[in-house]
Amino acid sequence: MSLRLVVLGGAGYIGSHFSYLAAVKGLEVVVFDDLSTGHDWAVTNAELVVGNILDTKKLAETLIGADAVCHFAAKSLVAESVANPELYFRNNVSGTESVLEAMDIACVRTIVFSSTAATYGMPVEQTTLLTESHITSPINPYGQSKLQAESLIERWASQAGARAIAFRYFNAAGAM
Repeated sequence: MSLRLVVLGGAGYIGSHFSYLAAVKGLEVVVFDDLSTGHDWAVTNAELVVGNILDTKKLAETLIGADAVCHFAAKSLVAESVANPELYFRNNVSGTESVLEAMDIACVRTIVFSSTAATYGMPVEQTTLLTESHITSPINPYGQSKLQAESLIERWASQAGARAIAFRYFNAAGAM
């Protein structure tokens, strides 16, 4: 029996690559994506469920039987976040609240969260290495929304006795 992962935003750039590699490694992958910035053609070797993470009921139904959630569903353009911060807080923060609620309903207790180095803002100390303990001080709504989502996940994991990890990427680059 293989592990069953539900990959939120699995039709997007990072999520689709992750989903493909997870499936190649023998994991059962279900992609949950609203296709607002992702593409159905990017989902291979996985079931695709079209839906928005703010639809807690549909998401919870999709999560039943999952071993873990990999959360890549986010708005991620800095300039757009400055122009439309409400969109970013609704999707990235309220959306993450919905994900955690759906996980509670479906009894899923493991989450991998795709965050961002934008949570650090502009580091004041000169260093070649930023660690998780480095001061966070985001300078745009995108970074702020991801840091708030991290805080929600950390609180949820602590209260629910769950497991969570967040990855703070700098720049994802490559060809699609």
